[in-house]
Amino acid sequence: MFDKVKDMLGGDGGDLSGLPLGGFEKYLEGVDYPIGVDDLMAAFKNNGAPDQVQVALQSASAEGKHSFNSQDDVIGSLKNHLGGML
Repeated sequence: MFDKVKDMLGGDGGDLSGLPLGGFEKYLEGVDYPIGVDDLMAAFKNNGAPDQVQVALQSASAEGKHSFNSQDDVIGSLKNHLGGML
């Protein structure tokens, strides 16, 4: 999976050193739950989420996570996908 993410970010995984594991809440403003991946991706884009966060959501979707029931559900999934890269 990491190779797929690296490819999506341009081959080297991108510079993830400045991406904090906390603070995802600001990208989830205005989100109503439950929410599907497509709508959540639109909210991330509208709220200025970094590309790495959007790629992590796409990775979660590729692994079968197609909807989220709460903010904690979203953040937990993002941490699972980004944690190993930081």
